[in-house]
Amino acid sequence: MTPRPPPAQNHRGLAALLAALSAVGPFSIDAYLPSMGEIGEKLHADPLAVQQTLTAYMLPFAVMTLWHGAISDALGRRRVILWGTALFALASFACALAPTIDLLLLFRALQGMTAGAGVVVGRAIVRDWFHGAEAQRVMSQITLTFALAPAIAPVLGGWLEVLFGWRAVFVFLVLFAGTCWLLCWFMLEETLPPERRQPL
Repeated sequence: MTPRPPPAQNHRGLAALLAALSAVGPFSIDAYLPSMGEIGEKLHADPLAVQQTLTAYMLPFAVMTLWHGAISDALGRRRVILWGTALFALASFACALAPTIDLLLLFRALQGMTAGAGVVVGRAIVRDWFHGAEAQRVMSQITLTFALAPAIAPVLGGWLEVLFGWRAVFVFLVLFAGTCWLLCWFMLEETLPPERRQPL
């Protein structure tokens, strides 16, 4: 049996939650860019090594965006978002504590593997629940947030770096992902029933 979409009064809250999940990826890329100089200084790394932390994130992110949808088709939307968001928060916490550039590279790769779950599976949730103009309206709100996040993230990241240091940027990502996880736990229902799932 297909789950019923949320009541009309909850559409805005669901759209905001899915939009927040879609912003995880852009925030992970752009919020720490103003801190690259301090990261190199504090971790005794040359600029090339610090720039590789971006590559270490982007490559797993790109690969896993091809798989998040298939995994959610097999295991369900809610489970993949909850696990992906939780693992992203743990990877961000590890980044905040990283004592060397090599470990930061590793934990950035783990961030990249999990950051795309929200945006990919969020779009699948919209397809599961909404149709026609309603789906377009919800998707436009998600897309707008996804587009604005890269403009907001460097400004926010710069403030955090100036006030608290580069590690604060990753602490913010922990808090942001943790808040998204809690909201998903309480607000997000499974939208893909077992009879509609497909094996990997």
